Amino acid sequence: MPFNHDKSAWTDPDSGTTYDLGVFKPFTTTYEIKPRKDAEPFSVEVLVRFSNHCYSRTRKGEAEHHIIDTQQHRNGTVDERVFCVDRWTFCQNVRTVIDELALKRCLEGGSKEILYRQEQPSQVAAHDGWYLCMRLEHRKGRTPPLSLFVRSVHWRTNRPADIRRHGGQKFREILSRFAKSKGL
Repeated sequence: MPFNHDKSAWTDPDSGTTYDLGVFKPFTTTYEIKPRKDAEPFSVEVLVRFSNHCYSRTRKGEAEHHIIDTQQHRNGTVDERVFCVDRWTFCQNVRTVIDELALKRCLEGGSKEILYRQEQPSQVAAHDGWYLCMRLEHRKGRTPPLSLFVRSVHWRTNRPADIRRHGGQKFREILSRFAKSKGL
């Protein structure tokens, strides 16, 4: 687990290559929302946080010294995570993707808080592409009260099974509805 002291970089134990993880530090961005039809649009700050699933994947035979995290699931299984150069590379512009999310279409998951954004779709198959899996959170009593947790980033060849409204909706519409449901 060769992270530096503050986990802002990871060094491959075999090649010695160091990967900067600064892009995954939490940051705050602003979106314009309109929770009620009769209201004027207004700006809200949203805290953006990242899971290590944005730069790691399940271990598939790599040596034990490549494991960067071990996660115990409710069903008792253990997921050993290893650094993923492909995910890390894609995420080098993830902050820009998130800053520009307001007018982009997102797919809603079965739970209204879960959403997906497809980026860099394949020219071969419509559903192939990089997907950001995100969760909207309300952090009552905190500043800012809204949070966007980027749970995972990975290449998919199909759409997630739990999506609703197959055409998706603009992120700011989803965020507006979520804010309204939380009384904001």
